[in-house]
Amino acid sequence: MSKVKELRKQHKQIEVQIKSLTKKRLNDRTSESWKSLKELKKLKLQIKDKISRLA
Repeated sequence: MSKVKELRKQHKQIEVQIKSLTKKRLNDRTSESWKSLKELKKLKLQIKDKISRLA
């Protein structure tokens, strides 16, 4: 159970980072900011998949 709890915590932290970066993207439309947002979203999805496999 602790592994699932840890993954959920990490998932939530990434979600907060994504929200913050999305707000920054309203002004900063560079390709670099888009890449970092895309990578965070991919990582969040991978963690979500791990959680669903373990639960």
